[in-house]
Amino acid sequence: MKPILKAAFAVLAIAIVLIAAIGIVTAEYHPMNTIMSDQGAVSHRDIPYYNTTLANGTHVEVVNLSLAAWGEGNGWSNAYPFNFNGTSYGAMTIYLPANADIHANMTNYEVKPHTLKFELPYSSQWSTGPIWAHTSVHVKKVIASTGTIDPIWYGNVAHYRSIWWNDTASGHYWVVCGLTTHAEAGMYAFVIVSSNVTTPYYTIK
Repeated sequence: MKPILKAAFAVLAIAIVLIAAIGIVTAEYHPMNTIMSDQGAVSHRDIPYYNTTLANGTHVEVVNLSLAAWGEGNGWSNAYPFNFNGTSYGAMTIYLPANADIHANMTNYEVKPHTLKFELPYSSQWSTGPIWAHTSVHVKKVIASTGTIDPIWYGNVAHYRSIWWNDTASGHYWVVCGLTTHAEAGMYAFVIVSSNVTTPYYTIK
Protein backbone atom coordinates (compact mmCIF):
# COMPACT_ATOMS: atom_id res chain seq x y z
CA MET A 1 0.00 0.00 0.00
CA LYS A 2 1.40 3.41 -0.97
CA PRO A 3 2.40 5.76 1.87
CA ILE A 4 -0.17 8.37 0.81
CA LEU A 5 -2.95 5.77 0.82
CA LYS A 6 -1.85 4.49 4.22
CA ALA A 7 -1.91 8.03 5.59
CA ALA A 8 -5.42 8.58 4.18
CA PHE A 9 -6.72 5.42 5.88
CA ALA A 10 -5.09 6.47 9.15
CA VAL A 11 -6.75 9.89 9.03
CA LEU A 12 -10.12 8.26 8.23
CA ALA A 13 -9.80 5.86 11.16
CA ILE A 14 -8.96 8.70 13.55
CA ALA A 15 -11.93 10.70 12.27
CA ILE A 16 -14.30 7.78 12.86
CA VAL A 17 -13.02 7.36 16.42
CA LEU A 18 -13.43 11.07 17.15
CA ILE A 19 -16.97 11.17 15.74
CA ALA A 20 -17.92 8.16 17.87
CA ALA A 21 -16.41 9.75 20.96
CA ILE A 22 -18.32 12.99 20.39
CA GLY A 23 -21.52 11.00 19.98
CA ILE A 24 -20.95 9.20 23.29
CA VAL A 25 -20.24 12.44 25.16
CA THR A 26 -23.32 14.10 23.70
CA ALA A 27 -25.49 11.11 24.60
CA GLU A 28 -24.34 11.35 28.20
CA TYR A 29 -25.87 14.83 28.37
CA HIS A 30 -29.38 13.65 27.42
CA PRO A 31 -31.49 14.88 30.36
CA MET A 32 -33.22 11.66 31.37
CA ASN A 33 -32.74 12.67 34.99
CA THR A 34 -34.99 15.72 34.65
CA ILE A 35 -38.39 15.64 36.27
CA MET A 36 -40.42 15.50 33.08
CA SER A 37 -40.71 12.93 30.34
CA ASP A 38 -40.62 12.75 26.55
CA GLN A 39 -42.29 9.33 26.59
CA GLY A 40 -45.79 10.40 25.55
CA ALA A 41 -48.85 11.33 27.58
CA VAL A 42 -48.60 11.82 31.35
CA SER A 43 -51.83 12.22 33.30
CA HIS A 44 -50.27 13.36 36.60
CA ARG A 45 -46.75 13.38 37.94
CA ASP A 46 -45.58 15.24 41.02
CA ILE A 47 -42.79 17.80 40.96
CA PRO A 48 -40.20 18.00 43.79
CA TYR A 49 -41.63 20.27 46.48
CA TYR A 50 -40.42 21.36 49.89
CA ASN A 51 -43.18 22.58 52.20
CA THR A 52 -41.96 22.92 55.76
CA THR A 53 -41.75 25.19 58.78
CA LEU A 54 -38.29 26.01 60.08
CA ALA A 55 -37.29 26.00 63.75
CA ASN A 56 -37.64 29.80 63.83
CA GLY A 57 -41.26 29.52 62.66
CA THR A 58 -40.61 30.61 59.08
CA HIS A 59 -42.76 28.73 56.57
CA VAL A 60 -40.91 27.63 53.44
CA GLU A 61 -42.55 26.45 50.22
CA VAL A 62 -40.09 25.82 47.38
CA VAL A 63 -40.74 24.05 44.07
CA ASN A 64 -37.71 22.75 42.19
CA LEU A 65 -38.64 22.89 38.51
CA SER A 66 -36.15 21.26 36.11
CA LEU A 67 -36.65 22.13 32.45
CA ALA A 68 -34.55 21.22 29.44
CA ALA A 69 -34.50 21.67 25.69
CA TRP A 70 -33.75 18.51 23.77
CA GLY A 71 -34.74 16.61 20.60
CA GLU A 72 -38.01 15.63 19.08
CA GLY A 73 -40.74 14.43 21.42
CA ASN A 74 -44.38 13.94 22.26
CA GLY A 75 -45.42 13.16 18.71
CA TRP A 76 -44.58 16.57 17.32
CA SER A 77 -42.47 16.04 14.22
CA ASN A 78 -41.21 19.63 14.45
CA ALA A 79 -40.54 19.67 18.21
CA TYR A 80 -36.79 19.70 17.62
CA PRO A 81 -35.26 22.05 18.54
CA PHE A 82 -38.12 24.11 20.04
CA ASN A 83 -39.29 22.18 23.10
CA PHE A 84 -39.39 21.93 26.88
CA ASN A 85 -38.54 18.39 28.01
CA GLY A 86 -39.52 16.99 24.64
CA THR A 87 -42.92 18.73 24.50
CA SER A 88 -44.04 21.56 22.25
CA TYR A 89 -47.07 23.73 21.51
CA GLY A 90 -48.48 23.63 25.04
CA ALA A 91 -48.58 19.83 25.31
CA MET A 92 -47.28 20.19 28.85
CA THR A 93 -49.18 21.96 31.64
CA ILE A 94 -47.45 22.69 34.95
CA TYR A 95 -49.59 23.16 38.08
CA LEU A 96 -48.06 25.19 40.91
CA PRO A 97 -49.32 26.17 44.38
CA ALA A 98 -50.05 29.82 45.06
CA ASN A 99 -47.69 31.76 47.34
CA ALA A 100 -44.79 29.38 46.73
CA ASP A 101 -41.24 30.11 45.59
CA ILE A 102 -40.25 28.47 42.30
CA HIS A 103 -36.62 27.64 41.60
CA ALA A 104 -36.54 26.95 37.86
CA ASN A 105 -33.46 25.50 36.20
CA MET A 106 -33.16 25.38 32.41
CA THR A 107 -30.55 23.19 30.67
CA ASN A 108 -29.91 23.55 26.95
CA TYR A 109 -29.01 20.29 25.19
CA GLU A 110 -29.82 21.78 21.79
CA VAL A 111 -27.72 23.21 18.96
CA LYS A 112 -29.56 26.53 19.21
CA PRO A 113 -29.45 29.10 22.05
CA HIS A 114 -32.55 29.40 24.23
CA THR A 115 -33.86 31.28 27.25
CA LEU A 116 -36.39 30.54 29.99
CA LYS A 117 -39.14 33.07 30.61
CA PHE A 118 -42.34 33.07 32.68
CA GLU A 119 -45.03 35.33 31.24
CA LEU A 120 -48.49 36.43 32.35
CA PRO A 121 -50.54 36.75 29.14
CA TYR A 122 -53.87 38.47 28.87
CA SER A 123 -56.64 36.02 29.71
CA SER A 124 -57.99 36.12 26.17
CA GLN A 125 -54.60 34.96 24.84
CA TRP A 126 -53.64 32.24 27.32
CA SER A 127 -55.37 29.17 25.88
CA THR A 128 -54.14 29.76 22.32
CA GLY A 129 -50.51 30.02 23.37
CA PRO A 130 -47.96 32.45 21.93
CA ILE A 131 -48.67 33.45 18.34
CA TRP A 132 -46.44 34.92 15.68
CA ALA A 133 -44.76 38.12 16.85
CA HIS A 134 -46.34 37.88 20.30
CA THR A 135 -45.57 41.13 22.10
CA SER A 136 -46.84 43.29 24.94
CA VAL A 137 -50.16 43.27 23.09
CA HIS A 138 -50.47 39.61 24.13
CA VAL A 139 -48.37 39.56 27.31
CA LYS A 140 -49.45 41.55 30.33
CA LYS A 141 -46.31 40.99 32.40
CA VAL A 142 -42.96 39.19 32.32
CA ILE A 143 -42.52 37.44 35.66
CA ALA A 144 -38.91 36.28 35.38
CA SER A 145 -36.41 35.51 32.65
CA THR A 146 -32.93 34.10 32.20
CA GLY A 147 -30.30 35.43 29.88
CA THR A 148 -29.35 33.47 26.78
CA ILE A 149 -28.37 29.86 27.44
CA ASP A 150 -25.67 28.78 24.99
CA PRO A 151 -26.18 25.70 22.81
CA ILE A 152 -24.41 22.44 23.59
CA TRP A 153 -21.99 22.76 20.68
CA TYR A 154 -20.07 25.47 22.54
CA GLY A 155 -17.41 23.19 23.99
CA ASN A 156 -19.80 20.21 23.87
CA VAL A 157 -21.08 21.17 27.31
CA ALA A 158 -24.73 21.45 28.30
CA HIS A 159 -25.16 25.01 29.54
CA TYR A 160 -27.83 26.02 32.05
CA ARG A 161 -29.25 28.99 33.94
CA SER A 162 -31.56 29.30 36.94
CA ILE A 163 -34.16 31.85 37.99
CA TRP A 164 -36.49 32.35 40.94
CA TRP A 165 -40.17 33.16 40.75
CA ASN A 166 -41.05 34.12 44.31
CA ASP A 167 -44.46 34.25 45.98
CA THR A 168 -46.48 32.98 43.04
CA ALA A 169 -49.86 34.64 42.47
CA SER A 170 -52.85 32.64 41.29
CA GLY A 171 -53.33 32.86 37.56
CA HIS A 172 -52.68 31.36 34.12
CA TYR A 173 -49.16 31.77 32.75
CA TRP A 174 -46.86 30.63 29.96
CA VAL A 175 -43.31 29.37 30.25
CA VAL A 176 -41.58 30.19 26.97
CA CYS A 177 -38.27 30.62 25.24
CA GLY A 178 -37.83 34.36 24.98
CA LEU A 179 -35.74 34.38 21.81
CA THR A 180 -37.43 35.74 18.69
CA THR A 181 -39.90 33.26 17.11
CA HIS A 182 -38.92 30.34 19.40
CA ALA A 183 -42.10 30.45 21.49
CA GLU A 184 -44.21 30.90 18.37
CA ALA A 185 -42.46 27.89 16.84
CA GLY A 186 -43.71 25.72 19.70
CA MET A 187 -41.35 26.31 22.60
CA TYR A 188 -43.92 26.99 25.29
CA ALA A 189 -45.86 25.23 28.02
CA PHE A 190 -48.86 26.26 30.07
CA VAL A 191 -48.57 27.10 33.78
CA ILE A 192 -51.52 27.22 36.19
CA VAL A 193 -50.99 28.65 39.68
CA SER A 194 -53.78 28.00 42.14
CA SER A 195 -54.44 27.83 45.88
CA ASN A 196 -56.19 24.53 45.14
CA VAL A 197 -52.87 22.95 44.17
CA THR A 198 -51.35 21.49 47.32
CA THR A 199 -48.51 19.55 45.66
CA PRO A 200 -47.10 20.77 42.32
CA TYR A 201 -47.43 18.45 39.34
CA TYR A 202 -47.50 18.38 35.56
CA THR A 203 -49.46 16.72 32.79
CA ILE A 204 -48.57 15.97 29.17
CA LYS A 205 -51.33 15.45 26.64
